Amino acid sequence: MTRRMALRAVVLAVFAFLLAPVIIVVIASFNGGPILSFPPEEFTLRWFEQIKPSFVDGLYVSLIVATSTALLSIAFGIPAVLALSRGNFPARDALNSILLSPLMVPALVTGVALYQFSLAFWDLTRISLGGTITGLIIGHLTFGIPFAARAMLAGHARFDYALEEAALNLGATPMQTFWRVTIPVLRPSIISGGIFAFVMSLDDVPIALFMGGGNATTLPVRIFTTIEFDFSGDVMAVAAVIVVASVVLMLLLDRLVGIEQLFGARH
Repeated sequence: MTRRMALRAVVLAVFAFLLAPVIIVVIASFNGGPILSFPPEEFTLRWFEQIKPSFVDGLYVSLIVATSTALLSIAFGIPAVLALSRGNFPARDALNSILLSPLMVPALVTGVALYQFSLAFWDLTRISLGGTITGLIIGHLTFGIPFAARAMLAGHARFDYALEEAALNLGATPMQTFWRVTIPVLRPSIISGGIFAFVMSLDDVPIALFMGGGNATTLPVRIFTTIEFDFSGDVMAVAAVIVVASVVLMLLLDRLVGIEQLFGARH
């Protein structure tokens, strides 16, 4: 009994440690005092009314880039996963190492490399990638594809090839087998890979700093550049809105689909 209570206390302490910063940000966003402080001196909603239009524009850009990155990461990741899992070719180990690169190469180094690439691309084609949404998507695909592919590789490790053989023996074409057997079986890992790519893109700062700018500035960059000169309450309000939206989204997914089913978990 004592050991069980100690384990529960440790688990509660870990959860409190992880959630405390988020809870403090949400509560501080309602602070009505002239200086941001915790606990709040008085409660107010005026910071939510004073959210700058630039934050809304940044959120719009972030959602476009993150959604495009997630969809393209899935589209490019599925063939890569099938090739790595089923193929036997000389560059297989090299491709597998590339898919591990985001775990080893700092995002800041990747951002600098992408910036140099955009300059070289401009010299060759006179097409500018820097400061555009297209450039941001290309930059985020450098880690979106590997993260999505890694999640799908984990799901493919438990794939039963007998299902495909049964479909082919029953008269299905290879393309029908792919769409009606392979993709549905891998769907949980495909969705989880897309969510990983979406979240990583939505949260990115280093690559967005080098590849974005102007009308192609994401919300995290807007927040970081704002708090450099003005740490007003609307920044905390934006953070609180993001936290609440994330919680609501997870509750809706759990209600409509089921988090465990979405990620392929089983009791």
